[in-house]
Amino acid sequence: MKEKKVDSFITLSMRKNSKFYQVSVKSATQKNKYYRQSTSETELRKATAVAKQIAEDIFRNETRGAVVINKTFGFVAKEYVAKTKDRIEKGIAKDIESEYIATIENKFMKFFSSYVMTAIKEQDVEEFVSQRKGAISRTRQNTQQASWNALMKFAKNNNYINNEIDFIKTNVTEATKRLHFTKAQQTKVRKALTDKRATKSKNKTTNEIAELLYDYYYLLLHSAIRVGLEIMRVRFNSFEYEQVTALGKVEEKFFSDADVKEYLVCYLKQNETKTKASRKVIIRTSSGAFENALLRIASRTEKSSDIWNKHNKKNKLKTEKNKRDCLKELFNCDEFVVRLASEVGVSKLSKAKLEARNTRLSEQTSKAFMKLLKDIKLYEDKQGNKRSLYSLRHTYATELLEETSNGVLVAEQLGNSAVVLDKFYNKAQATSLASAFVGLANDVKFKSNKKGKQEFMEAMKQVIKDFEG
Repeated sequence: MKEKKVDSFITLSMRKNSKFYQVSVKSATQKNKYYRQSTSETELRKATAVAKQIAEDIFRNETRGAVVINKTFGFVAKEYVAKTKDRIEKGIAKDIESEYIATIENKFMKFFSSYVMTAIKEQDVEEFVSQRKGAISRTRQNTQQASWNALMKFAKNNNYINNEIDFIKTNVTEATKRLHFTKAQQTKVRKALTDKRATKSKNKTTNEIAELLYDYYYLLLHSAIRVGLEIMRVRFNSFEYEQVTALGKVEEKFFSDADVKEYLVCYLKQNETKTKASRKVIIRTSSGAFENALLRIASRTEKSSDIWNKHNKKNKLKTEKNKRDCLKELFNCDEFVVRLASEVGVSKLSKAKLEARNTRLSEQTSKAFMKLLKDIKLYEDKQGNKRSLYSLRHTYATELLEETSNGVLVAEQLGNSAVVLDKFYNKAQATSLASAFVGLANDVKFKSNKKGKQEFMEAMKQVIKDFEG
């Protein structure tokens, strides 16, 4: 970064990848306070003249006690975050607003914090975008844009700015078919997770993340609970055992062993899901891997560890009956499942602090898993498509589609529409599309004349259009 000190209060600089000089003005009335904005000039001489004028305006307004000019992006952002957290606490905020907070604090604040709000220009936003390393997904960009728009709306409504500043959309990766893990790849991932868990780091948090990630893998692979905030909100008392007789024939065949009398289910409430629709998630119990993950987590966390210790006297948890008895008692415990061993009092956190914690832990586990995938050369396929923790959910969906060919069952479990399902899970797309046509033929009675055939063709085109998204 090029820098030139104009005087004791004014400094000009030019960031990497930027063609405009930025001015930093030291406050004349407040200690350690600086104002920053773009000069919109590429020549040093012109930028210096503009910088002096900007400084004069700031000093004049500071002397007069003017409010608007003194409000930096950081000031407005902190106020927005505080009020949004209050809305979360009251239960009137949307789920996405937790992501807005994370984006503003982790992305925007690092760049714009000292910028004068009224002086932010389009080229400043362009510069922010240019600082990003590589392209980002369309979903992430949409989140950034929505976060920016929410903050700008707040600033305008509170008279911190006169006009909202548009967010610049560039450098976006196109959505691709979602990758899953084959059986061989699952084995490779499990071995890597086992090795990672056994390798101790000097950093306590790193060790705890590795321990949690080992169990997190099984929780996601054997259920249709969403990665991130959805599974972070699941408590031990979200689970219960129900009679197999409550299942349909397809569900019974897929989710339970023949000799199992009960099946494990997780109830997700309206305020716990992405879609704000409650649903019952059936856990695949055939291997017992999900239950074993729950027990391992219970053994190392707060209240649940007391229950685990009571049932594990003399290693009694080695038997399936004792495991199930322990789990049934755990399912009365109001304690979050996904948590680090050192965390205490999580269930007592305010809603805002809890959502912030959930977002942070979700990011930590995601980064750790992506690093692990890179280490074992499974992060990308030959076409450059990337895997992540979400790939475990896609694995669940792909396997269920392949084994049942029942799109309705899978959609219910995932909390998705059938259209969304087939848009991304291409392994079963041909089968599901064919089923859709069969259903169309059975459900809609078309006349055999020319008009009837035309109606049928139009309906088929609409089905294809829906499947293509």
